[in-house]
Amino acid sequence: MDTLVHSAVAGAGLSMGRDAYRKTRDNIVFIVIAAIALAGTAYGFWNMSRGHDRGPVGTLFRTFLANILIIGVSFCLFMFAVAGLGKGSDQQDPNTNALLVGLGIQTVLAIGGLAFGFSQRGKRLEAMKVDRDNADFLARNGFRDVGGKEQTMLDPEGEELVLEDFRSDAVVFKVKGRRGARAKILLDGTGRMVSYVPA
Repeated sequence: MDTLVHSAVAGAGLSMGRDAYRKTRDNIVFIVIAAIALAGTAYGFWNMSRGHDRGPVGTLFRTFLANILIIGVSFCLFMFAVAGLGKGSDQQDPNTNALLVGLGIQTVLAIGGLAFGFSQRGKRLEAMKVDRDNADFLARNGFRDVGGKEQTMLDPEGEELVLEDFRSDAVVFKVKGRRGARAKILLDGTGRMVSYVPA
């Protein structure tokens, strides 16, 4: 008697596993489309909200319109995939519950993408402002980029500086042609350049 009971339970379990495998195998295209579309939705909302260093035209086209396009295409692809997964073999119309679940998943990912983007926004915008201030500091004080493999630049007196070290309080340069000589650009606590100390 025990063997019969256990066999029936095991058979039901194996049958469910086999059915799940078949359903997955038969719908693999819809599953892949749904996964890609979900990633697109989350990426679009995240990228729109995380902050960028762009002008008004760049903000309109690259930040908003491009991301709205990504979100719209992802939404349509996902709902197409959910509708395909929600159809049974004998059904012509997609299951309404499957569509509602799809809308719910899209909403959760949209909120998650927005929240994650907004959580990064403050630090990103501050870092971009520091970068602009540092570029302005270098230009205002007469530094010029020479380039090359060593990333050489000229200081206001024409000394060739080669980047040696980034520290929390300064950027340190070796001075070409002067053994042991070091020049520094002092930084504040946010990484903003505040003054130049020649060698």
